[in-house]
Amino acid sequence: MSFLITLISGVIIIIGIIIGTQNGNTLVTFYLLKWRFENISLTLLLIESLLFGIVIAVIISGVNQIKMRLHMKSISKKNRALEREIKALKAMPFEEEEEEEEEEVEVEEIEEVEETEEEE
Repeated sequence: MSFLITLISGVIIIIGIIIGTQNGNTLVTFYLLKWRFENISLTLLLIESLLFGIVIAVIISGVNQIKMRLHMKSISKKNRALEREIKALKAMPFEEEEEEEEEEVEVEEIEEVEETEEEE
């Protein structure tokens, strides 16, 4: 969907450039690295520059899209693993009985210590 919006925006911009530069047939000299291009229409140069920019932007956004999808897959895998761990923890028996027994043993030990102190 975003590619379609970008494409439509690019076409609108190209049409705007064509309309904007139609009144003058300006010929320019264009330098690209070591090459020199003479007597090139400014309109043609603007359109080619815009198309080149759009292609570069689409390539960069495509790479970012792929990175985000891979990151989302790894996060989804971690999420599923954590959900399985939560389910496993919920299925574990509650260890309340052992805690109550430990508390009773501690209370009995305290009572025994108090009794021995009273006897002395």
